[in-house]
Amino acid sequence: MTSFSLKSAAASIRALTLPFNLQRRDKIALSIAGAALLLFIFLQLIIFPILDRGERLQSQIKAKQKTLLEIKQLQAEFQSLTQNVRNSQAQLDTRAKGFRLFSFLDDLAGKSNIKPNIIYMKPSTTNLKNSPYSLSMVEMKIDGLTMEQLLNFLHGVESSPNMVWIKRISISRGEKEDDVLNATLQVETYQS
Repeated sequence: MTSFSLKSAAASIRALTLPFNLQRRDKIALSIAGAALLLFIFLQLIIFPILDRGERLQSQIKAKQKTLLEIKQLQAEFQSLTQNVRNSQAQLDTRAKGFRLFSFLDDLAGKSNIKPNIIYMKPSTTNLKNSPYSLSMVEMKIDGLTMEQLLNFLHGVESSPNMVWIKRISISRGEKEDDVLNATLQVETYQS
């Protein structure tokens, strides 16, 4: 009975006729159009989604690679900053106990022979948040310096192993003599 059902189903499909008569040329055109429609559906439902997914994955990979590169750059920067902090900490630890910026600058001014030219020295201290250190600053006004005296003093400040730096400097010509300079500077360091 099963073989009879299959034979009758096959015969009914063959016997299926369209309500209108088609020429051979029209049947070929209709077959091509049907094949094109099937190909279009196959492409839209299977091939294009696979290709789109591949492109999405490629763009995601590129984005992740860019993020990874940024992370590596930040990591290198962090390691560099960490090393700088360690070096600074080591310099502060090797500095003489009881080091004071005001005293250091006063001694350096004496060694540079500019002590008589100092108009004023104003010390100040700022506590740093979440740090065992405070920022010590001294503002100095020095008048009547030669270029050589100023350079010797600045070199002494900047080359000191005590981690002292010049934050700001203002230099002007002397009021009475053209070959002398007046300077106002702010010198800073960390203080424990």
